[in-house]
Amino acid sequence: MTYTALLSAGTEDLKELLSNGKSYSVPPYQRDYSWKDEHWEDLWEDLTTIEANREDHYMGAIVLESGERKQFRVIDGQQRMATLSILILACVDFLYGLANEGMDTTDNEQRAALLESSYLGSKDPTSLRITPKLKLNANDDDFFQLNLAQRKPPQGGVRGLRDSEKLLWDCFQFFKGKVREKFSSQKKGEEVAAFVGEIVTERLVFISVRVQDQLSAYTVFETLNARGLELTETDLLKNYLLSLADRLSKSQMDPVLKQWARITARVGIASFPEFLRHHLNSRREYVRQKQLFKTIKRDITTLDHVFALLDWLEKDAAWFEGLGDYTSQFWLDYPGAKEQVRVLNLFNVSQFTPLVLAAKDVFTSPQDLVEMLRYCAVLSVRFNGVSRRSTHILEEIYNRAALEVRRGTASTLTAVRQALRPIYIPDEEFEADFSALRLRSRGTSGKRLRYLLARIEKQISRADISDEAMTATIEHVLPENPGEIGWEHYSAEAHERSYERIGNYSLLERGLNSQQASNAPFAQKQSVYVQSQYQTSKDLTQYTDWTEETVAKRQADMARIAKSVWSLTI
Repeated sequence: MTYTALLSAGTEDLKELLSNGKSYSVPPYQRDYSWKDEHWEDLWEDLTTIEANREDHYMGAIVLESGERKQFRVIDGQQRMATLSILILACVDFLYGLANEGMDTTDNEQRAALLESSYLGSKDPTSLRITPKLKLNANDDDFFQLNLAQRKPPQGGVRGLRDSEKLLWDCFQFFKGKVREKFSSQKKGEEVAAFVGEIVTERLVFISVRVQDQLSAYTVFETLNARGLELTETDLLKNYLLSLADRLSKSQMDPVLKQWARITARVGIASFPEFLRHHLNSRREYVRQKQLFKTIKRDITTLDHVFALLDWLEKDAAWFEGLGDYTSQFWLDYPGAKEQVRVLNLFNVSQFTPLVLAAKDVFTSPQDLVEMLRYCAVLSVRFNGVSRRSTHILEEIYNRAALEVRRGTASTLTAVRQALRPIYIPDEEFEADFSALRLRSRGTSGKRLRYLLARIEKQISRADISDEAMTATIEHVLPENPGEIGWEHYSAEAHERSYERIGNYSLLERGLNSQQASNAPFAQKQSVYVQSQYQTSKDLTQYTDWTEETVAKRQADMARIAKSVWSLTI
């Protein structure tokens, strides 16, 4: 069997990376320079330590995509490479300053020129122009080459600079100050040159990972789980998509980058891969997480594909953002949707997203879309919240339903419900699962418990009640810490089995709970429950005692009510 090398890796210092005519370019669409004071301080402290103990210092991995001859694209590591280049520039600037002061003028000029040609850029013998060792992205490179590399202050001052340009300039000023502070007392050019040649470029060690293409870079990223890498999964997806736009000029690329920025600002950098997968799963056969990059690389192969994908993503981004935040103003145009999205957020469910992204392109009525969100909320309470089935099947069923919607085979709400039948927990199973449900009364679990109790209360009393708006507390009928009197019939094991069962909870006004109920005996609590406005508490007066069997019977009664509360006609 023939194997294709996925990558090559080796340990290299900066001198080895920049030797023998090698050059590096940051793809024009990669993120801008972003290191700040704390990063520069850390690097300088590292160099001070290295100089003192003469030991190598590991700088992490850099990932390079091999190009023509000795040219490489920097997939990961541009912040470190740019910063080290600027540090060397600060040393060059100091040497030229010594020469201008008349201190070993010829030698220091020669030292400065050698450092420039070795680590920053050398003159092409044909054109006599400087060929830089490192080119930054589309936004930063002009400033880097025309100002920093020439050590020229920006025209018009710092105020007119973009954020990343200002950081580049501030970095240069930071290291100029550190170099001046370090060498001003002796002012010996040979010490400056030795610092660069023996410390900066020889003692800082990188793991150089060289890959053949973006797919290999992505595979490396997944394999290493991004440990030690600066790149995120979103960066790699962006790098591939916009590598197809390499031939665009800067003015043509700018709108593409702005569109990308708008999309990621809406969905969040960390959430972008999830968003992209939901988008794909709303339009094509099911894509698993591990297949995401390969699918994109296979399906998006031209610049027109990139433009079309970005347009689709921008339309879906507003919905994705809204689906993740029920308080969003987005839902003002969809009366009733906020409550359904709130439930989906409460139970931390997202697998339904492809169906909604497909439906919003096909169903024109806002009320139809709200009703579809209700389906998803009911399914989630049954499947995720109560029955707690494996979520593996959810994405596949929602994907199939989304495709049926797009193909027109599920063009009505009834047809959509039928498409979702495989993940609708049947009544008898749901009732049994609810009868056995246990939930803690604190944290996220407590919020879900509060929601379930409020909906059951609403069903029983027909009162307009919401777990969000009500001021009730969650009452343990059998206390979490029962008093010494009235609960002797509960062994420690029986208490453990019962006190977090749904049947042992009720809603109770805060004043009644804290002042009168608390951990009192059941008979005493009943005199408090009868004063409550909540029917689920009032009904507790019908029981003569509170045993394990009573808790189980009450929970079974609640389960029958729950079956009708969270119900779809399927």
